[in-house]
Amino acid sequence: MKKLLVCFDKYESYLYIFVWSYAVIYSVYEFSLTRNYFDDYYDEYGDFDSGWTWIGRKRDISDLEWRVWLALVWRLIPCVLVHNFVSQYIKVNSSKTTVLCCWYILSSLAFTCYHLGVWSMLYLILHPTCLHILTCVCGKNLIWFTHVLYLFVIHVLKIPDGAFQTWLELSDEQHCTLTIAMCWTHLRSISHNIDSNEKYHLHSSYGFIQKLAYCLYLPTLFLGPLTLYHEFVDSIDRSHHYWTWKELRTFAINLSRCIFWLYLTELLLHFVYVNAIQYHPQVVQNLNPWALYGLGYSMGQFFLNKYVVIYGTCGTLSNLDNIKVPPKPKCIARIHLYSDMWKHFDRGLYTFLVKYIYIPIQKANVYCGRLIASFLCFTFVFLWHGLELNIFTWTLFNFIGLTIESIGKTIGRSKQFREIQNMYLSPRNSKRLHCMLSSPLLAMSAISNFYFFGGQIIGDIFIQNILYGSWKVLLSLLCFLYCCCQVSTDVKSWELHCLRKA
Repeated sequence: MKKLLVCFDKYESYLYIFVWSYAVIYSVYEFSLTRNYFDDYYDEYGDFDSGWTWIGRKRDISDLEWRVWLALVWRLIPCVLVHNFVSQYIKVNSSKTTVLCCWYILSSLAFTCYHLGVWSMLYLILHPTCLHILTCVCGKNLIWFTHVLYLFVIHVLKIPDGAFQTWLELSDEQHCTLTIAMCWTHLRSISHNIDSNEKYHLHSSYGFIQKLAYCLYLPTLFLGPLTLYHEFVDSIDRSHHYWTWKELRTFAINLSRCIFWLYLTELLLHFVYVNAIQYHPQVVQNLNPWALYGLGYSMGQFFLNKYVVIYGTCGTLSNLDNIKVPPKPKCIARIHLYSDMWKHFDRGLYTFLVKYIYIPIQKANVYCGRLIASFLCFTFVFLWHGLELNIFTWTLFNFIGLTIESIGKTIGRSKQFREIQNMYLSPRNSKRLHCMLSSPLLAMSAISNFYFFGGQIIGDIFIQNILYGSWKVLLSLLCFLYCCCQVSTDVKSWELHCLRKA
């Protein structure tokens, strides 16, 4: 009987994998058919190029971030390889990390000066320097006030075609690159100023040089991912050796993987016009349910691919330099919980929020500590990403969703609930109940992200489809999401099993 149940559970899991995979593939196919709308499209804003000649289709290039990031990555790779070669020589032949930090600063400034100009280079020095001086003058208690206030300054500087861009004589692509670097540098300044108060000497000249080296570290300067200050210091303080063939082989394999995902994404953009259609909400409004949710999944998958390529490339270049960086994001198709999405997508940002905001606030507030800490985390995320309506909607939905999930977990861990569950439900039925309850929350999580990916109007279209659409469509959607929750839970259990065995 036991073997029969195990066999049934296995085939049930296979069924969930099949149904969820079918839903993803078919919905994306249905959405891809909307590319016919763009066959005779007058491309006034340069949303498409001619594409790869051997395919014979035009390619969606309407995502400015993707275009800017790719151009920057191709410039970074050869320069960072030179940067890593020199830093490797310094690490092995010099016991003083000051020399290494000076090289990190010099290489980053040289790259910035060449590609963005002298004034941009000077700004990237002044940004962490001013924050360092303000922190020294104001003291530890006003660190957060200083940094939050400066976030508003950054948002003024980010205004397209504003005074800042005009004064520096930057193109749109250069301005985008510089403002992204400003945002990452700001997070690193916060990490340094808090960590140095706890462990390192904030007021020493060596501490300042180390801060500049950390904030301006070339492989992660423009595109991330975020490494916390104490992790950076621990990385450069370790004993070092020349690269081995095994390390070089690992570097080549990881870089090849990133390049593979880059070209696969570019290939898919010949067939799935996921970015261009976001500028045509009237077309999105008239999509059938399969195509609409195919658009939603495609937006999420494209966003994931961007960060796999960018974080993967920059992380691989950093790892070659023995600098610890967070791993790449996990696939969105196998995550169903809000908390796991935040934990495993941008792990550097997640660690930053937990260490510097969530844990200190939670400890300081006996009552409602978790709720207040979570609210302040998402307030910071809203301020850092941009003071826009769709960003506010995204962070609000995420806060509500995480709060509901936290309440559910608290109830699930209670003694009374566990007694009732063990009395009336088998482990398999408990899992089914968990996935049924998680399905509506997964729908809310996905739609909140659609506001972030596509903007306020696109997000509103998905909400209207849920609220005013057919109940049969909604029921079907929840059934497919239930299968996703089952797949996600199985994958998570398998990963935990592998970790225990290791």
